[in-house]
Amino acid sequence: MSKKEKIIEVAKQLFRTKGYHDTAIQDILELSKVSKGTFYKYFSTKSQLILHIIQKVDEKVEEQQNMLLFEGQPNDKQIFYSQLRAKHSIYGTEKIAELYNISLGENDEELQKYMVKSHYKELNWLANRLIEVYGNEIEESAMDLSTHFIGGLGYQFRYSDQMKLNLNSSDILDYNILRLEKNIEITKKTNQILFPYKSPSSYESQETAISNIQKLLTSNQNKFPQEAQELINFILEEIQSSYIRWGVCEGAMRQLKIIAPSLSGNEQLLNEVFNIIHKQSNK
Repeated sequence: MSKKEKIIEVAKQLFRTKGYHDTAIQDILELSKVSKGTFYKYFSTKSQLILHIIQKVDEKVEEQQNMLLFEGQPNDKQIFYSQLRAKHSIYGTEKIAELYNISLGENDEELQKYMVKSHYKELNWLANRLIEVYGNEIEESAMDLSTHFIGGLGYQFRYSDQMKLNLNSSDILDYNILRLEKNIEITKKTNQILFPYKSPSSYESQETAISNIQKLLTSNQNKFPQEAQELINFILEEIQSSYIRWGVCEGAMRQLKIIAPSLSGNEQLLNEVFNIIHKQSNK
């Protein structure tokens, strides 16, 4: 075992037994039998040590989840459940949950940036897996389901620990998986969505759609009568907003097709723009 690995293992041991805040760097030095210079060669602060430990655990989780997926089909529910349990198992073995909670209060910019990035990565991973397992019909609700599952699970673990309920953590996970199934059934019956999910490919196609609409409308804008130009300007402004109302754009395009004279030779162009907007509106 290298000196760096020794420091990490000793730190993890002390964090579990004494607690993070009650463990001084000097405690780590004495138990690992390394010099202060050696410690600071690898870690500038205890926060940086936390960051390294969390990163390694997250890498282990990702590797295990990828291996499980490699062995089967993406839409296999049992593989998906095994992926969730793999993370739970590794977190339990590494006793990492407390360090995650502590890290949120550490005044370390690099650690905070990692935690934010890790949080959103986890949410997006789960949302994407839900779509793969349960189908495209839940795509828009995938982030709602993801935040509900991860948030609920985290608070239930913390509540169980704080109240010393002595519940089996695996039972808590299985309970939330069952609730997830019920939430998916409810989602399929309702149109209420808090956080519309957009996959990376959806973002790319939307960017392409915006670019194509701009090229088609701006290059031919002077060929339209004044009333039509006002609608065109409205559409061009709408597609630049942070949340594009594609349904509104589609309505504007229907009106534009009515008032723009077909004799001007713009019918094909308008149909092309309409089809682009219609596809975005129905995603």
